[in-house]
Amino acid sequence: MRSFKLLDRLLGRNSDPFFAGEALGALQTALEAGKPCILPKGSIVVPAPEYPEAELIAGSIREFPDDWVWHHKGYELRHVPSGFVLWVANKDFGLAEVYSGGGKGDLSKPEQAIIWPAVETWLARNKVGFTGRLPKARITSRSGTFWCFAKGHPWAGVGDSPKEAYRAWRHAVSSQSRSDMKTNEYLQIRSAIL
Repeated sequence: MRSFKLLDRLLGRNSDPFFAGEALGALQTALEAGKPCILPKGSIVVPAPEYPEAELIAGSIREFPDDWVWHHKGYELRHVPSGFVLWVANKDFGLAEVYSGGGKGDLSKPEQAIIWPAVETWLARNKVGFTGRLPKARITSRSGTFWCFAKGHPWAGVGDSPKEAYRAWRHAVSSQSRSDMKTNEYLQIRSAIL
């Protein structure tokens, strides 16, 4: 768009359609050069974020929570598409970026204030830990084989009796309940996710 057409458009003298992309591109280059500019009528000036990387991380965790998985369960999250690892062990110590060499780079307090609410939401959605109490399990029978599973757990125990199926499932779900396993004992466990 030529400059005099832009000026006509800004002053309301022209009824030609206004193409925001061209005009805003010209305004942006003028602003970056430090020149004074007249903004189009109705435009809203938004300040640039002070911590764009923190905004991107928080936005990714909020908008695409399935892209984030446990890298080390309980204290490190990994962004699957990019491989970025975030240390999230607790709020008091803070958040940090985990480098591929094994070191950590602490994020600044303002960056942590931006990212932590999104991390808390993700952690609440993907609860970690074992309270000591097993969830309520369901046992079904198919062709003389018993299957034990619970909603929210990816494992199913299989056995010749309901007791065997529950025992296999319990050992798959809880490491605390594995203390009563016998030496060289094998339990039949299957993935409950299709």
